[in-house]
Amino acid sequence: MLLSRFWYVILAVALGVAAGGLFVAQTVYNRAGREAMEQALRADAQVVKWYLNDDARRRSSLLLKVCLDETIRKELHKASSNDGKTVPDDVKRQTRGALEKLVGEMPDEYRFSSLLAIDQTGRVVGQVGFDQAAGIENFDMGGYAIVADALRGWVRDDAWVLDGRIYLVVARPVEVDTAQVPAGAVVGLRIVDTAYAKQLSKRFGVTVGFFAGGTVNAKASPESADASKLDTIVMDLKYLADDPGFQEKGTSKPKILLDDIGVIYSKIPGEAWDLGAGYVVGRLAPVVKGPFALGLLEHADADERNSAPWWLVVAIVVGGSLFGLIPTIFEHTRPLRILEREASRLAKGETDMLQVSKFRGLYRKIARDLNDGAERIAAKGGLPRRAADLESVLGPIPAQPEMKAFAFADDTSAAKPIGPPRPPSPSQISLPKPPSMTDDKPVMPAPKPLVAPKPEPQKATEAVRPLEASGSKPVFVPPPAPHPGTNAASDEADEMAEWRLAFEQFLQTKKECGEPTGGLTFEKFQVTLRKNQQQLVSKTNCARVKFTVYVKDGRAALKASPVR
Repeated sequence: MLLSRFWYVILAVALGVAAGGLFVAQTVYNRAGREAMEQALRADAQVVKWYLNDDARRRSSLLLKVCLDETIRKELHKASSNDGKTVPDDVKRQTRGALEKLVGEMPDEYRFSSLLAIDQTGRVVGQVGFDQAAGIENFDMGGYAIVADALRGWVRDDAWVLDGRIYLVVARPVEVDTAQVPAGAVVGLRIVDTAYAKQLSKRFGVTVGFFAGGTVNAKASPESADASKLDTIVMDLKYLADDPGFQEKGTSKPKILLDDIGVIYSKIPGEAWDLGAGYVVGRLAPVVKGPFALGLLEHADADERNSAPWWLVVAIVVGGSLFGLIPTIFEHTRPLRILEREASRLAKGETDMLQVSKFRGLYRKIARDLNDGAERIAAKGGLPRRAADLESVLGPIPAQPEMKAFAFADDTSAAKPIGPPRPPSPSQISLPKPPSMTDDKPVMPAPKPLVAPKPEPQKATEAVRPLEASGSKPVFVPPPAPHPGTNAASDEADEMAEWRLAFEQFLQTKKECGEPTGGLTFEKFQVTLRKNQQQLVSKTNCARVKFTVYVKDGRAALKASPVR
């Protein structure tokens, strides 16, 4: 079996190499996936930063229309010329109305959440959406750096944190006379909420979250991303205080969360910087977690799966299977079939021993050992065999038609024995009494039957063979007369005594099993034993047959054992 075993080694080596290659491929793929994810995270962080800067420029340009509005310019000039007195209500009303109109005309994407008009002294003359200034007389915002710069003619943008919320702020001066200082300034605020985060995520396809003071203000992800990962990208906020890169440079290094989620934290420039306000971008790393082969297939799209050479995979599987099965057919299946065929011939008597030349390898040794064992058994004159059931030796035997020994009293068709002279009557033979049967032991083992002395091979009585008679009943030819000087009469007397003892044991066993015994006589029993004896002698060529009583399926039965 060298070829098949060699194929097993090749298969094991191939599987080992394939498994090792897949493990290495999984490691390389995961490393490359994490590196690509880190590059993409840095790009996402730059995209968000660029978007915030671009948003400030666009809003600053949009605020120019407010600064050039005639009503805003006139009302701010009146408020600034009031020499510190209370701003008249009509000025506030006119300013607020103008601001509401201008806010309504702005596009939704860049519309301000709040809009404030501030005079030269820093007082809020009119506002829309800024509830902090509503109802407060002379609400002053001149202390903010962005407002102060705007009142001096500069255009500025900033980021505020008010009441734990992040605001993106843009301020422009309002000029009435270019030769004089500005009459005031207009400040626009855009709150960073979920709508703002979704707008950013939808445009650039990034997963982003905004936080301030350790609290998440807004977060959003593209529709193609898993929304359940949103809560994960901000789970590391509490450790930002210990991140030197985030505290000093404003941007942390890429971090891996839960083995497949990468994040980068960045601060928002402006006054919100010192308050810890910032944003986080996250991406899912394409790592293989599950079984390496299936895990790689999960990351392949439909085009990649369809482009794979599956026909080559099928050809390798089929070819490898055939290459492995063919040696086993020649080295295992075919020799086993030959052994089976030769054993069948030996069992049928077509041959006396196995033909060793037909076998190879280990099967040849087995055949040689079997032949040697058979020769040793024959040289010893045979070995005793265990008791065999009549049915296992002679085949199925009908219960009533032929086994007349088991018929009931009304059975009148039992054949009378025809054969050698009857042996002495039972009264003339001293037989051992069978053991008594108790109620709690329904079946007692039969005593050891008397075994007649083994006859010499040349003196063995030939089996009585049935002949076809003219009537319907079988006629048996008596055995030939024994040679002078033999003990044939003594052997037959011993045999008859043994049968008589078996008959008594059979009756006792049937009674213990609750079977009827009426009509069962020794003559019928003798006819049945004689016929089965002749059949067994013809099949096995034994010297004599020994009958023993046993219980089978709750009923009394007989076993016939050939004695050589």
